[in-house]
Amino acid sequence: VPIHIGLVGHIDHGKTELARAISEKVSTAGLDKHPQSKQRGITIDLGFTMFTLGDFLVTLVDAPGHADLIRSVVAGANIIDAAILVVAADEGAGIQTGEHIVVLKSMGIQNLIVAITKTDTVDDTRIDAVERQMKDIIGALFSNVGYVRVSAKTGEGLDHLRELLLRKLEAQKRQIDGPFLMPIDHAFSVKGHGTVVTGTVLRGKLSTGKTVQLSPQGDISRVRSIQTFGEERSETSAGDRVGLNTPDIDHRIVRRGNYLSEPDTLTNSKHIIVRLQRNELYRGRVTKGLILSATVGMPSATAELVPLHDGTSVMLEETTDSSIMAALLFQEEVPVELGMRVLLMRTDFPPTQMRILGSGEVIKIPKKLILKRSIRRIGRVSRIRSEDVLIEGLASKKEVAESISGSHVKTLRGVKGTLKQPFGTRGVMVARFEAPVADSEEVIYERFVEEELAFGHRRKIG
Repeated sequence: VPIHIGLVGHIDHGKTELARAISEKVSTAGLDKHPQSKQRGITIDLGFTMFTLGDFLVTLVDAPGHADLIRSVVAGANIIDAAILVVAADEGAGIQTGEHIVVLKSMGIQNLIVAITKTDTVDDTRIDAVERQMKDIIGALFSNVGYVRVSAKTGEGLDHLRELLLRKLEAQKRQIDGPFLMPIDHAFSVKGHGTVVTGTVLRGKLSTGKTVQLSPQGDISRVRSIQTFGEERSETSAGDRVGLNTPDIDHRIVRRGNYLSEPDTLTNSKHIIVRLQRNELYRGRVTKGLILSATVGMPSATAELVPLHDGTSVMLEETTDSSIMAALLFQEEVPVELGMRVLLMRTDFPPTQMRILGSGEVIKIPKKLILKRSIRRIGRVSRIRSEDVLIEGLASKKEVAESISGSHVKTLRGVKGTLKQPFGTRGVMVARFEAPVADSEEVIYERFVEEELAFGHRRKIG
């Protein structure tokens, strides 16, 4: 039974060493093969390694801990069923420890094992303190949490880690039905075979000889062969970690986060509507026009955020709500589906500050993004007459007053009224209200202008 476990945590806390200690096979990009990884001594890519545990075929997804590589962690979180959070006994929780916890929670991960590493470097008192610290941080965020103490150097605790994994792992319900869908994490060329792409199948089945499409590029290829950790297969299905030989696609155009799917089943879009839950640790503002990094499914893209009045297409200048409805305008086309998970991040913030704004899901994929902008004017009651009142401040001259005659207005208390006609030449209006209003009471006139929006652009309609 295939299962995928993310290995996350702060830089230099021992993730890669732990993966090496408990794994049997190394996949395409496993364990710091990237040349910069060796130069810098850190993981800069997603590494995939494999081991068997009881009836489970476990794939470890080693995600980088370095602050600049948080996008790779988010990408990894989209394809995992559970996670091991690595915390070094000598250092305790680091900045990225907290960030990775938020990512896992945002992506719906519930099964978590906290592995306290490098236990050979400190005494038990220190290890106890780190475990208490992690229990305080994690609290009730995850429904199924276990703690283990390990040393990749001496091997101490590795058997306990395997036992704990076996107790906590559950066979996942996979989306076997539906069109084939696989996010790509690596692509390369093999002499005599052509392009090979690797990924974790999210949905559906695929057999050799079938046709797949690369999104968002649109290129089509037949599948010549299928492999799982070096073993040939004739078919693959949801939950499998596979390499697919797609000779009709040029590996040089493939990027992490591209998808392979059944042809014409994914939508490429430059704008979506999302429902988000604000991260309570995020201290920044949520304003119209905010530029951020949006991860939709697996790919990340630069996006412009437009908060919306809940349940409407009316734009807000800013929102402080914990539940947010918003439009995302992408710089380039992104493959999307309804229900895909979304995570928003402020990559302009320093790593010492919480950068994750919030997370949620795609609720609409409009063909054109047409939103409403509110134009408000505030006037005041200048004279109360027997049948009506006079209002000043809503119009600057008679012509403007004539253009808004017949419009509805309301006071700050919510008393509704209608603008009847101009009074004089200076923009004063005659109005009638449903209930009495007070002298000098403020009156609000609001109208909406429709605009078609794209990243960095907006065009008034009508």
